[in-house]
Amino acid sequence: MKKLIVGIVLILVLIVGLWIFKTTEIFNKIDLLQSLFILLLVGFGMLVTFRRLISSRKGEPAEDELSKLILQKSASLSYYASLYLWLIIIYINDKVNLETEQLLGWGIIGMAIIFVGFWSFLKIKGLKND
Repeated sequence: MKKLIVGIVLILVLIVGLWIFKTTEIFNKIDLLQSLFILLLVGFGMLVTFRRLISSRKGEPAEDELSKLILQKSASLSYYASLYLWLIIIYINDKVNLETEQLLGWGIIGMAIIFVGFWSFLKIKGLKND
């Protein structure tokens, strides 16, 4: 599993590196901000993956019932919040003339950030016994 993770990270770095070297346009602030958010999300994913590797080395299960429930609850909450995010993006699109690719990119990044936010909140706060 560790070799798979290292391979995926190397492929991701290679693709981003090729994209940066092949582009002829100058990056504007919006592109740099999107790249920063993407790097933060990739870093968060690597953190979660390394925590799972450490727990598997200790002999703990990769996912227990609580982590599955937190993942399910955060996914359902982030789905509803993402619907509102897309409504806001549609409203902004009517007021400001932005490219479709940028709006889609911000929407996808926003959905990922919302999911990470709900997952982190539920992981720290915990769940009530229903």
